[in-house]
Amino acid sequence: MNYKVVILDIDGTILPHGKTISPATFGAIQQLRDKNIKVVIATGRAPYFSNSIIHDTGVDSMVFFNGAYAYHEGKEIYKNAIEKEVLEKVLTMSHGYLHPLTFLAGTRFTVSDLNHPFVTEAYMHDSWQLELAPPHFWKDQDIYQLFLHCELEDEVSYQQEIPELDFRRWTSGARTCDVNLTKSNKAVGVSKLLEKMGIAPDEAIAFGDGLNDIEMLSLVGMGVAMGSARDEVKQAAKMVTFSVEEDGVRFGLERLGLI
Repeated sequence: MNYKVVILDIDGTILPHGKTISPATFGAIQQLRDKNIKVVIATGRAPYFSNSIIHDTGVDSMVFFNGAYAYHEGKEIYKNAIEKEVLEKVLTMSHGYLHPLTFLAGTRFTVSDLNHPFVTEAYMHDSWQLELAPPHFWKDQDIYQLFLHCELEDEVSYQQEIPELDFRRWTSGARTCDVNLTKSNKAVGVSKLLEKMGIAPDEAIAFGDGLNDIEMLSLVGMGVAMGSARDEVKQAAKMVTFSVEEDGVRFGLERLGLI
């Protein structure tokens, strides 16, 4: 197969948690460019959480918010915000359970409780300045994603009561989960981007490690799971490479003959 694009998740795929992108991964991205193979970022992050990665890699086509927002060559091509009535449902429920929320809008993010221990835990490795969400902040902002800060056993109640939303843990043991529209995932955003680029899904390779990568890995011609991925992610992939700490992206690209 003549692959035309490589799609890369960020955290746990090209970026070790709490660390920086390795020279081997940077080199692999540059080698792809030298062969005129397009490189795309597909992340659960917001654009403002990804600026340094975008700058360092030089990538100009990206999928953010787990598929709810897509850019092609620096221009917005797709967005899908959470409906206000759905936001009101999760807000009401989280207030009842005393679970804090992070609201991710297009240009800023805010948190409902800055002092909650689950919030402190979620952002302990990040340098981002947390901002308290003003009352009814969500009513006049497009919200593309939420972070729900709660224990795993509490997450089930939200999923049962609000089927319009999909809740996925960051990692095993994490007390935070991504919250996106059920109809929105990385595969949706990637599909919009590939269509804009004139590239068929089977001409694409994707690398990922998280539960939020499953649909994307299933969509493309060659889905590659990182060695540290959970079993569900590996089962959705056609190939498993090394972990990010072992430069799994570079190894996978070499094994596929792309570099």
